[in-house]
Amino acid sequence: MLMTLGVQAQDIISGPARVIDADILIVAGQRVILWGLDAPERPQPCHLDGKEWGCYDVAKRTLEALSSRGDVQCVLTGEADPFGRRHGVCTYGDEDLNAEMVLRGMALAFSEQTTDYEPQQIEAITAGVGLWQPGAEFMEPWIWRRANTPGGFR
Repeated sequence: MLMTLGVQAQDIISGPARVIDADILIVAGQRVILWGLDAPERPQPCHLDGKEWGCYDVAKRTLEALSSRGDVQCVLTGEADPFGRRHGVCTYGDEDLNAEMVLRGMALAFSEQTTDYEPQQIEAITAGVGLWQPGAEFMEPWIWRRANTPGGFR
């Protein structure tokens, strides 16, 4: 069986990606939750300059733009959740889509899983982009989800 850096061949999937949520793709028939980040949920409220702002829609469109340029490759990690989804790091060419979502401020580094994307979050905060732009108000998605979603699942 092919092994690459401890990753088995069945843990690498590739093909066209379909965006299901601001941090969930379907690639090769597998639902993949982007590893190490968390993006706003569909019903989650965000505000910009005191007005309602569709942060979920912007985050989802950002992921659609990043993942629609051609085949995406995802390296899956861990076991499937109760819904059969796996976490993964997805790339388009040499570009880490997970990192790019955090760098653009459309997802937050999820340090409960990994600290890999904290440098990108610091860059996003410093640049004042996406969720970090001046006047933006939001709750961390994992906190919002735990308070508003049965089981806290994405």
